Amino acid sequence: MFSKIPRAVLQAVFYVLLGGLASGSAGLGTRASFVGVSAFVMCLSTVVGASGAPPLDRDERTLTPLLAGRIPPLRVFLAKCWPYAAEGWLISLFTIVVVGFLFTGPGTVAELLARSWMYAVMALTSTCAGAAVGVMAIMGRSELLLGNAMLYLVLVLSGAVPTGAADLEWAHWAGRLLPLTNGIEALRRSLSGQPFLWQLLAELGVGLAWLALTAVLARIWARRTRTHGHTESG
Repeated sequence: MFSKIPRAVLQAVFYVLLGGLASGSAGLGTRASFVGVSAFVMCLSTVVGASGAPPLDRDERTLTPLLAGRIPPLRVFLAKCWPYAAEGWLISLFTIVVVGFLFTGPGTVAELLARSWMYAVMALTSTCAGAAVGVMAIMGRSELLLGNAMLYLVLVLSGAVPTGAADLEWAHWAGRLLPLTNGIEALRRSLSGQPFLWQLLAELGVGLAWLALTAVLARIWARRTRTHGHTESG
């Protein structure tokens, strides 16, 4: 975790400045960017970190005993991924405090910390996506590619940084299928005093969809490896 904090803080500073410049409104643009980026930085753990958890069994040559055991592989994979949800949540809270005081002041920091439970929801939903990517990765050796691809898809399509990319119609609907998109919108609506329940429920729904995809992929992988008689992709 501690090795990820400097990267999270530096990324947050960069993307907040980028969002402020792209919006053309320094004050509002910086605040809107900070709200989104404070959630996005958790993906260093929840997406990239969690996507690397299932492949550890492949790298450590423990997939064969895992398949032979009584505990379903899906449960083992998820058990290894959930700590990354807590880590990502803590990284976001740390970023709120450090970067928030730098760009927005104590008022916004206090408002966001009071909504830490919303960050917890997003940490869970993005970890579900990371787990799905991780199961895809054990079918080959592509966890770094897939994890980082998901990371940047979330960055571009979620509206975390209001650069205008997510305003394109296709990008808008594609972003709705990714974690954080609806959660960040719910967070921004909450801060402005608007109703946000439906957006938060949509975020939960997206997380459950990614969790279901993880389960389907884990079953396909287990069936395929049992059929072909090998577990280590190379």
